Amino acid sequence: MTSPGVSNTRKRRRPAYSCVSCRRRKVRCDRANPCRQCETQNIASTCTYEQNRNARAGRETVPSTTNGKNYQRQNVESNSGQPSHTPHASSQQAASTPGQIRGMVSKTRVFGQGHWMNIFSLTEGLPSLQPLMGLYDTIIRNTSHGPFDAIADKIAQCKRLARSIKSQRPSRSSLPTQIHQSLPGSDIVLELAQLYFASFESCYRILQKNSFMRHCQTYLNNYEDMDICIVLQIFLVVAIAGPLHQDNNVRIDVASKAGMWIHTAQTWLSAPLEKNRLTLGAIQVHCLLLIARQVNQVGADLIWISTGSLMRMAMQMGLHQDPNSLSEMKSTEKELRRQLWYTILELNLQSSLDSGMVPMIATADWNTEPPNDHSLESEQEIGEEEVPAAHKATNFQPILSKSIPVRLHASRLINDLREEPPYDEVLEIGQELTSACRDISVTLDQINSASPLDQFASSFCTHLIRRFTLCLHYKFAIMARANPLFSHSRKAGVEAALDIIALVEDNLYGRVLRCGGGMFRDIVTRAAILIFSESSPDPEAESSSLAKRRDYARQETLLRDARCVVQYAKERLHYGETNVKVYVFYNMMLAQAEARLNGQSEEEAVSRTLHESVDVCYSMMQNLVARASISAGPSTASLEDNLDRSDNFGQVLDRGFDYIHDSDFNLDFPDLQLFSGW
Repeated sequence: MTSPGVSNTRKRRRPAYSCVSCRRRKVRCDRANPCRQCETQNIASTCTYEQNRNARAGRETVPSTTNGKNYQRQNVESNSGQPSHTPHASSQQAASTPGQIRGMVSKTRVFGQGHWMNIFSLTEGLPSLQPLMGLYDTIIRNTSHGPFDAIADKIAQCKRLARSIKSQRPSRSSLPTQIHQSLPGSDIVLELAQLYFASFESCYRILQKNSFMRHCQTYLNNYEDMDICIVLQIFLVVAIAGPLHQDNNVRIDVASKAGMWIHTAQTWLSAPLEKNRLTLGAIQVHCLLLIARQVNQVGADLIWISTGSLMRMAMQMGLHQDPNSLSEMKSTEKELRRQLWYTILELNLQSSLDSGMVPMIATADWNTEPPNDHSLESEQEIGEEEVPAAHKATNFQPILSKSIPVRLHASRLINDLREEPPYDEVLEIGQELTSACRDISVTLDQINSASPLDQFASSFCTHLIRRFTLCLHYKFAIMARANPLFSHSRKAGVEAALDIIALVEDNLYGRVLRCGGGMFRDIVTRAAILIFSESSPDPEAESSSLAKRRDYARQETLLRDARCVVQYAKERLHYGETNVKVYVFYNMMLAQAEARLNGQSEEEAVSRTLHESVDVCYSMMQNLVARASISAGPSTASLEDNLDRSDNFGQVLDRGFDYIHDSDFNLDFPDLQLFSGW
């Protein structure tokens, strides 16, 4: 009778390194993924490698049980952004090594314990199912199928037919040919790509520069058979960097086509029931799409909704779990996953301010380590040649990531719909934000470069962090005019507003502020109100002529910033902004502040300014309509209707200042009653 110890001993076999298909066909395999043999046979999608079960068997001293079985982990995804092809899913049970996830990794997705695949894996140890599982292994998982070769081949044919069926879906079709012809010349595309990496990638780390530039050059030489992810990334990079090009004709050309590229990428991402979108490449497309929408004002106010979809997509792929707790992967892929996750967190944070909604995530929801301070390009693959860089970009993502927890807290306080935040907590969070701003300022001072691209990166980083201080203190800064207890918020809010308004002076970043939407409209949606509030003196507080002179000297500095805001609002109209009410309203506020400071009639000054502002807006809107017609843009019927309605401005000139609060003169500022005392 054989002892139990002998019966449980398995004969060690030489580990198999060839892929399953090459072993079955008995041909030489180069061990790539996919291998050359499978690519030649047009079965690259089925190129899989059997896991080394011998190593597991050698470590096991007792028979496998339901709770003790621990499958080998599979690669989540390759650097190229394409899904890795694994023979079966892997799972980590509750008794797994500390630090590993308590769930399952299947191809490019991560599943928690509630997913059916985790439940199914538990049934493999049931005695009643052992014969069936053995048969399943023989037909599906093993390289040698014995008497079931015909069945295994038939199943393989079914898989090929299934892929053929899926390839006929509209969402799997290639991009229209004419869209490839819409890009600018090759030299301009490469210039815009370099501009993108030197500017926006300083804070949003999305792409690997060397890899992207090589793909870009390949695409420009021949766009056929190019991965759609790469193509869409190129389009979106051009759309994002377009406003930064030195040639005005290039800026106009890119702006006229950016909407088409953005809608193409949005359509591709929105394809229903397509698991092949769950790749790092698709994540990169999604991140670029959200930035492009803000830069080009395409649904920029709805970014928070799209960011929620992106975040769930990333979490389904396990980006919220540190790569060390997932599968074995290259160090560059680990760092790419970390950079993408913190980019998504940043996008989510910024969009929550723009939408007035909470971020919908807490610090306990992820354990991904912050990205390193060095670039992914420092780790080159063997045989790779580094693409020469026109400008070495600064990486602000690591220092921005340190302040994400406090900014999450601030965003929740700002946008809480149920409770008014205690002012003590506002002050506490404000101090933490000030500390974070101080750390970033030290980094910015160390750079101290006169390069326009470095200045852009510095302005971008400053904007991303300072707007939280502005939003946190905004309400209390307004209330401070009536309640001195909030004087600290008044000071902190005005300083943050002045810092953001000063960004207009940056030549490159100022272009994005003039043409962009979402967070790039902070000056007209938030900062301007505080500046006009401070630049309009309180008549009741003036007690002497000396006080008036001191007040005049102090207000004159603020009025210069107020005039800058009005000019900025006018320039936004030139860049395509269609909301004329913002420019008209701020021009009226400036006229009121100047008249009050100079002791002139406020009503006459505001009425005169209103006439002049409306005439200017009407003329600029006519020019926009003409430009849109020439570029064969979208229908301008609705825009022309809005122009006709603008004549109603003249009907309110003789009604004093009551028309500001009239429902027929809605300026889309819900808190206008706050300004009634100016």
